[in-house]
Amino acid sequence: MYLDSIAFKAMENGLKQMTLKKEIHTQNIANIDTPDYNYKTVSFKNTLDDAMDKGKKKYSFKADVSEIYETDVRVDGNNVDVDKEGLELYSTYIQESAIISQYNSAVSNLRYVFMNSNFK
Repeated sequence: MYLDSIAFKAMENGLKQMTLKKEIHTQNIANIDTPDYNYKTVSFKNTLDDAMDKGKKKYSFKADVSEIYETDVRVDGNNVDVDKEGLELYSTYIQESAIISQYNSAVSNLRYVFMNSNFK
């Protein structure tokens, strides 16, 4: 089925990961005044190549959440840069909006095909 295609799975996984990324950046911003708090970051690994090499038709992302210690620390031990986190949060919002737009476009195209086809 078309909804089980690699493209739809990629969009679905992308939306899930963007949600995780927004949660991490929001958590960092919320902890701006927490002493000794180390900010967290999310990195993604695209496993499409690995899956294709193994003959599987699977598309997924792996997210790694890690704490960052090697940055400038304020007097209270907190290393969150609120400006950087705000920009990352906005960037994530833009990426998520692009994925949603692509998803809506694909569904609209599919709806058009179904509505204008003669199935006999």
